[in-house]
Amino acid sequence: MKYLLSFIFCCLLSVTAHCQTVSFTFKDYLTLPHTRNLHGISGIEFIPDRQEWQMAADRGNFYVYRNLHQLTDWVCAPDSVFKTGLYLESVRYDAATDTYFFSVETDSESYVGFKKHAMPAVGERFERIPLPHSLPVDRNKGVEALALTPNYLWVAPEAGSVEEARIDNSRIHFYRYKKTADSVTFDAEFSYDIDRNVCPTDNNEKLGGISEIIALPGDETRLLVLERCYEKTTKSVTAKLYEAQVDEANKKLITLKDKPAFDFNNRNGFRPDNLEAMTWGEDVEGRKTLVILSDDNISKNQWTQVIVLEMKAN
Repeated sequence: MKYLLSFIFCCLLSVTAHCQTVSFTFKDYLTLPHTRNLHGISGIEFIPDRQEWQMAADRGNFYVYRNLHQLTDWVCAPDSVFKTGLYLESVRYDAATDTYFFSVETDSESYVGFKKHAMPAVGERFERIPLPHSLPVDRNKGVEALALTPNYLWVAPEAGSVEEARIDNSRIHFYRYKKTADSVTFDAEFSYDIDRNVCPTDNNEKLGGISEIIALPGDETRLLVLERCYEKTTKSVTAKLYEAQVDEANKKLITLKDKPAFDFNNRNGFRPDNLEAMTWGEDVEGRKTLVILSDDNISKNQWTQVIVLEMKAN
């Protein structure tokens, strides 16, 4: 009997270790009119010490806003705008090393770069981080997602490597790099099960897509993964936010796909657009907020949305 109880106890410990620990409520959202100049946003980073919201566009612009404390502030003009000359997909700032990390995707390549002190302006030099596998950029599936933890940089391919990006294969890999004072070094790959065939009428959209990831603040063991795809027949976006727990021993990221941390669909009066950018915002009454922006692709049929989620208390 005692052996049976020990076995059950161990099983319970295993289940508890991988149970969902994070979930969110829908706080508010704002859809910006097309007359505003905030378009093509694919990356965002809030830097609390500066009270700066830095936004990267996939057509080369980089926007800086200060003192955005409520949704209505987002209709104001940015405090500064400059050109990077890069088709940016994600941006992350590491305060400990004063380093910007960013991902770039063009029709011919996708890569991750970094630069000390500031984002690169047009023509400025920066460093590139080698990726362990080739990505299917010819199918518009490169790197759109980066996350920073105290010790690591995480890189998530949108749909996997060239070998992994298949409808019949849901297992892809994230890449983890160890941060140093001046650079990063490749550390390990972690498997992740991506949603496939949620949007079935387009060959590329069948693959699904990871548009952004972010770490829980100060946490080495949990990431939030934003997945989304576009269904042409219904002209709608399906988007879900998952908690992924790091299984260090087995080099895998564990998610409960039937229990997302947040489901953006089936909400009265709200339809998600092309959700691409994600950052932690200011705490509200001691509760953490997550801010998500959509990329309107500079299209008259799409919109820049600002969405605020509030993390539930455990």
